[in-house]
Amino acid sequence: MSKPPALAKRAAKRKAADDDAIADACTGPNALTTLDLSSKKLGLRDVADALLSLLPKNATRQHPSAKKLVKAFPLVISELERRANVLARESEIDGTRKPIAFLFPAEGKQVPYTIHLPEDTFVGMLKHLNGREIVNVSLVSKAWLAASRLPSLWTKLDRSCGLTNNSRKLNMTAFLKVLERSQFANIKHLEMPHHALQLSKNSISKLAKLLPHLETFSMNSVWGTGHKLKDEHLLALVQAFPKLTALHNIEMWAVTNHGIMSMAKVSKNLQDLRINGSLYYLSDFAVASIAHSLPNLHYFAYTTSRWSYDAARDTLSGEGILSLVRKCRRLEILELEDARNVSKGHFQEIVTIIEEGNEGEFALCKIDLRGYPFVIVEQPFRVVDIAENGAMVI
Repeated sequence: MSKPPALAKRAAKRKAADDDAIADACTGPNALTTLDLSSKKLGLRDVADALLSLLPKNATRQHPSAKKLVKAFPLVISELERRANVLARESEIDGTRKPIAFLFPAEGKQVPYTIHLPEDTFVGMLKHLNGREIVNVSLVSKAWLAASRLPSLWTKLDRSCGLTNNSRKLNMTAFLKVLERSQFANIKHLEMPHHALQLSKNSISKLAKLLPHLETFSMNSVWGTGHKLKDEHLLALVQAFPKLTALHNIEMWAVTNHGIMSMAKVSKNLQDLRINGSLYYLSDFAVASIAHSLPNLHYFAYTTSRWSYDAARDTLSGEGILSLVRKCRRLEILELEDARNVSKGHFQEIVTIIEEGNEGEFALCKIDLRGYPFVIVEQPFRVVDIAENGAMVI
């Protein structure tokens, strides 16, 4: 139902008066001091006009005063972030002084009662949650906030913790700032966000100082997007993290076979290596070099892109995989996807090698194949064809 004409006219006059008042407050020498940012009627345009009123009339971005104004915005943001960090630390310190309490409401004639948990018991419960869930728990109270920020709870930082960059607003400087928090001092597994941040030798060095206990590093870049890891970055990575035992999702967009071999020669502790062939593909020689340099490898995975497959570049054959199985006796899991030059006969030969070996000579217990018209089943190993309907033909 529309308002009566008289009421509508009065409402329009009040709105016009409010707009005039806001306009007066957003202009003139005292515009900023009279600006009420808590007012719901105040819009972003009004705030912008108040800031622009500080500049000479018709001043452009090239005016010296305008340059000062623009350069001041990052300082404002930095100060707001500093205040937020101070408040968070104060809340965390305050929370450590308070017991972890669970209040149970009264039921019927019962009296409400409270249970206090020891911190160790509560932290043991939190260890069953992922990162996102721990963040939600921290919102309950200051005591829960303090407990949720213990480094013992944060050994892994990945998508399950909310570490994403879908908006692409997170840069390396901001990412390093996040990792400076004391709660991340014990990180052992790091998965870089989507649309991977720009890695350089300098940023890798800073990461190594912040994460001295890192054991697993995953690039996790979206296909065809984001920063492309290069040979020198891969080498710097394994050199900066002496405790590194696992490298995941190493995209061969800018990483070559030479870079893979150089990395393998210096990373003697590596036990888990997962590579994605993209612009470049692994060669037999590179896989043989991996087998020679990393005899303690437990997990090896190699995937090629089915969408941009280039048969001329794909030189990995069954001979390279056979050399890996023969030399890496501790290899437990072998994963291959669309490595098209590795034939059924090669896998049958791998099965024969395992069967003819002495008991315990080979640790291989799983061969996971994708993109092949056959699979390998265990206990005992055997090659099984896949019918057109997806069922195994035994």
